[in-house]
Amino acid sequence: MPGHSPGSVAVHVPLADAVFVGDALTTRHVLTGREGPQPAPFTDDPAEALASLDRIARLPASWVLPGHGTPWRTSPVRVSEAVRAGGVGG
Repeated sequence: MPGHSPGSVAVHVPLADAVFVGDALTTRHVLTGREGPQPAPFTDDPAEALASLDRIARLPASWVLPGHGTPWRTSPVRVSEAVRAGGVGG
């Protein structure tokens, strides 16, 4: 997950039908409490962070698990779309 911070990664676990994205994504902003999928507030390179979301979009998963906020039961492609649309909840 380049963009959030150097060395950030996502972990796809097919057996769990999930993608763990850590602090690259939040579903609850840690500073404002705003809910919905959005980049983490302390992202080093926002453009690269969005590109990272696009790279995981093709992964087959039904859960996207952020480092902060509730897990989101949707596909990675829907998360990428929602973040680009302004964090519309899912």
